[in-house]
Amino acid sequence: MLKDSDDLMAKVAKLKAGQKITLMGTPEGKELKAPEEKVVFEEDLSPQEKARILKEKKVEVPPAGMKNLGNTCYMNATLQCLHSIKDLKSSLETYQPPAAEARDVDSVLTAQLRSVNSQLTATTESIVPMQFVMALRQRFPRFAEMQNGNYMQQDADECLRGLLTVMSGTLKGSSESVNRVDELFGFDLVSRLKCLECDEEPPQESVETNRVLPCHLGTQTEPVSHINQGVQLSLKEHIEKQSPVLGRNAQYEKTSALASLPPYLVVQFCRFGYKGANEWAGTSASKVKLTRKCAFTHMLDMFDCASDDLKKKLSVGRLKKKEQEDLELERQKALLDKGKASSSSSAAAGEDVEMKDANAEEDVEMKPAGLEEIDTGYYQLIAIVSHKGRTADGGHYVGWTLDKKADGKELKDDRWVLYDDDEVSFVNWKDMTGLSTDLCGGKADTQIAYINIYKKVTVLADPGQKLGRADEAKAADADAAKPAS
Repeated sequence: MLKDSDDLMAKVAKLKAGQKITLMGTPEGKELKAPEEKVVFEEDLSPQEKARILKEKKVEVPPAGMKNLGNTCYMNATLQCLHSIKDLKSSLETYQPPAAEARDVDSVLTAQLRSVNSQLTATTESIVPMQFVMALRQRFPRFAEMQNGNYMQQDADECLRGLLTVMSGTLKGSSESVNRVDELFGFDLVSRLKCLECDEEPPQESVETNRVLPCHLGTQTEPVSHINQGVQLSLKEHIEKQSPVLGRNAQYEKTSALASLPPYLVVQFCRFGYKGANEWAGTSASKVKLTRKCAFTHMLDMFDCASDDLKKKLSVGRLKKKEQEDLELERQKALLDKGKASSSSSAAAGEDVEMKDANAEEDVEMKPAGLEEIDTGYYQLIAIVSHKGRTADGGHYVGWTLDKKADGKELKDDRWVLYDDDEVSFVNWKDMTGLSTDLCGGKADTQIAYINIYKKVTVLADPGQKLGRADEAKAADADAAKPAS
């Protein structure tokens, strides 16, 4: 081994002929160099940088969760469901609060909600919405109520309605006469009030705007078993009021129908109520929860709840939707038959066959100009707030949002995201309505759907084209082919 102090020539002179030596080192011109790009380890990345890299590499990880700051699961679940509504999220991103001297508590709460949405988008790690909680409790002091030194559990429906009310005054719509919240969630109810005890009294009609559609669960003797049945029940009620004709209180029947359909429909299951005090049993008045099962699926059909005028418009869209579905089935069948024929001819020639997906399209289909969206009355379920427990003052809330719809290939079932505060995971639809967990209800100690958020399903059509022409032609041909009687 050579040392820096050794005489190289003296060492070489001692070498024998044919002796092997080992040279270690770096030749001139190929010395080690520092890396051109700095090596960054995962531990040194910020949550925002990590989320950006995962998104660029298309790595699927669960979204960010939210820390529970003392019985704030009702708020966390509500915010996660609102965050899944892209139209509302984009409106919050463009919100600009007023100047400091003109800023009120509503603008502060809206600004904090915008901040929460930005944080949830920018990271995959759990966030701590401390400033939003403080603004929420300042705007709604009820959410700051405490018991035994701890913050009390609150109602997610009250939180949702409160946030919608606040944003209706801060988020501007497409015109001065409407706000963004009513554009997304508002719908008109046309009501007819008729006296049941006096036929001479003319019925009274009125129109009111709502943002949440209740779903009643019936009674023990007449329970509601499906969401459509519960929504229709909520549109019909009996009230007692002063009759100007009879001069006394009388029974009235109020029937309502939807005169318009919002882009996003919020349905609230009426699961919480009050139980009166019972002196004989020694119990005081308390809040109770109805755990009765009320079935619902991915889709909600609102046709039967619409007014007569709206039903006429929906019939056009539903007919167009049926036509498009039939054309799509014919196209899929043609592609499948073409693939089988190509496979048979190639196999006979002894060639390798390349299989293609029947749903795949070689060219990207562009939206044709001049088409408009037509309502169908159908809604797609996109978010759920559920509650576990037997009372409204306790229990635990979680949120569910639709992540990807089943495509029959990689995904055999719809994939959802479960937000349990800061614990976030993927879950399939069948596991949300299975034996252990059934969001439709029936079990008091499991999560049960409390608020469902739906997105409107529309079809594209030419407003100047008469819809259903193909069906009318088929019907005319069938009538012409009938033998004369």
